[in-house]
Amino acid sequence: MIRYSIRNYPRTLGAMALLCLMLINTSALALDYTIEVVVFENMRGDKSTGSSKLYFPRAGSALGLNSDKAAEAGFSLISDNLSLTEAVEKIRASGDYRLLKHFAWRQPGLDNKEAKAIRINIGQTLPVYIPESISAYKQFIPASAQPTPEMTRKLTTTTINGSLKVRLRRFLHVDANLVFTDIENQSSYLLSQSRKMRSTEFHYIDNPRFGLLIRILPVPETAVSG
Repeated sequence: MIRYSIRNYPRTLGAMALLCLMLINTSALALDYTIEVVVFENMRGDKSTGSSKLYFPRAGSALGLNSDKAAEAGFSLISDNLSLTEAVEKIRASGDYRLLKHFAWRQPGLDNKEAKAIRINIGQTLPVYIPESISAYKQFIPASAQPTPEMTRKLTTTTINGSLKVRLRRFLHVDANLVFTDIENQSSYLLSQSRKMRSTEFHYIDNPRFGLLIRILPVPETAVSG
């Protein structure tokens, strides 16, 4: 039997409360989520809203969802029981929009410090050239379809290239850092947004050329239990 003296009781009670709080926070951060995304092009979007220049996104250490690093971090692609199939069918039936990709993945709920971005590559593969030094650019690097004296480093981009990051604070947040490249008119359409989201709700992120439908669903059975 454990005995507590009157002198030690307040200190013990405080330690127990702190331990309970730590367990609650650990459970919240250990919760897994399914993130489902529909990416579409706005066929009637105003093409004049582009940058009239090409850009390449800085994705840093973003994970490819099929990579070993993603698997080690607890990220995995999901193909069954997707919840946005009705929205996808409406997009396919519409003459105003074109479906580009519908996909989902599962990941742990990670806080701001631990959250990891995933790499997004959708559509046609395109060669671009960027400056050798990119230290001056935080999100979007200027690019060219052909080499120039200032842009000599050759990379491969796609119609939509960039990253998405889901992070957990008091609410879920999605950080989108994406570039839509229209090689025909030598123009990029930039999307850089951080959006607060509630799990289970339907969310819409867009710019005039393309957009994303996002739904985040918790997977409570992976929460830490006592």
